[in-house]
Amino acid sequence: MSSNRTFRGGVHPLHGSHEGKAPTRGEAVRDYIAQTVTILMGMHLGAPSTPCVQVGDHVKLGQPIGEPVGFLGLPVHASVSGEVVAVGPVQSVTNPSAMAVTIKNDFKDEWVPLNPLGDVETCPADQIVPAIKAAGVCGMGGASFPTHVKFAVKEGQYCDTIILNGAECETHLTCDHRLMLEDSKRIVDGLRAAMRALGVKKGVIAIEDNKPDAIEAMRKAAQGREGVEVMPLLTKYPQGGEKQLIHVVTGREVPTKKLPLDVHVIVLNVGTAKAIADAVIDGRPLISRITTVTGHVKKPSNLRVRVGTPVSDLIRECGGYSIPESDVGKVVMGGAMTGFPCPHDRVPVAKANNGVVVYSQREAVELEESPCIRCGRCIDACPIGLNPCKLKYLCDAGDMKRAGEENVMDCVVCGSCSYICPARRRLTTSFKAMKDKIAAEARKGKG
Repeated sequence: MSSNRTFRGGVHPLHGSHEGKAPTRGEAVRDYIAQTVTILMGMHLGAPSTPCVQVGDHVKLGQPIGEPVGFLGLPVHASVSGEVVAVGPVQSVTNPSAMAVTIKNDFKDEWVPLNPLGDVETCPADQIVPAIKAAGVCGMGGASFPTHVKFAVKEGQYCDTIILNGAECETHLTCDHRLMLEDSKRIVDGLRAAMRALGVKKGVIAIEDNKPDAIEAMRKAAQGREGVEVMPLLTKYPQGGEKQLIHVVTGREVPTKKLPLDVHVIVLNVGTAKAIADAVIDGRPLISRITTVTGHVKKPSNLRVRVGTPVSDLIRECGGYSIPESDVGKVVMGGAMTGFPCPHDRVPVAKANNGVVVYSQREAVELEESPCIRCGRCIDACPIGLNPCKLKYLCDAGDMKRAGEENVMDCVVCGSCSYICPARRRLTTSFKAMKDKIAAEARKGKG
């Protein structure tokens, strides 16, 4: 089931059977429920939600515990029923002082009353987006952008195609693969709900051709569903990047400083589509997700976990470390290309955390940078068409103006340039730091 649909640039990290997916590709999803969850208020792009419960409160499953703040705000819901035992800052993967609510699970799974809309094909189309917002749905593929905001089509704009990202091109991760195999109908339901909400006639489920079983499962689920098709793509990283997907599927290129909607496309992760279906059909908020746990654990697995579950619980559920704990070098949230190292293994799982990978000390060694040898491999690998070697000098010199002129803000931080660089230049790290600096300056200007 091959395909020649692909994009310029990109790389092939950890070729074939060595891509890190083999240990969990055949592992069916199993449930794990933690004794205590610590639910972050800032799991989405935008201002963190404000806690609306206090220590000592008893909460039910799905009860709002965080109120949205600002345009990008989302409600946060209890992922277990039980007693609130703490409200305050904790360490997250990227924030040493992230506001959170900690709940001790009573294991009763007592739900709050839900407001289901029913069948995605017959429910009122104008109630779909409000249901998605009320359920706290955001992107589950990494960016965590609030889904209802993505659906906010402004006057003069329109969307004619919704693409579901089933590429899962990142190393080690198989959670989306398993979701497509085990819950394919719900994914199509979510796509159809999104299409009806926006009046879109075309929906494409894009899957890399190294997942033939998922392609077949999604094709069966899509049969008879209006406007839905499944499109196999050539396996290459970062095939799942938003701009790359749009170009491959539609032939359109998103211009610099523009968004997918500017070329009449919206891209959703397959996990996000499943969450949309749950919100519409059952009225259920987003309180759990599938996370791949792999690397140096005794039983690599795909676990369906409640939001707020500590990483240490996931590792323990997978039999613990398969190497001496003293030999553990890094525990990374995500895959090898775009993952974030955990400061410790007690950080909680958020809505977009699709993987946990344990690396040994040897694997985690950071190689020393060498001078650029001007080989041009980074230029060939960049899927956006940037000049990483030139940008590196500008970013390291702190030259925001010239880095901006060289389109550093278009960098998708995929890591392809760093991966391919024979001099081990920390290209992606420099670009992310500059992007963050430019974004911070822009916020100051608006303030």
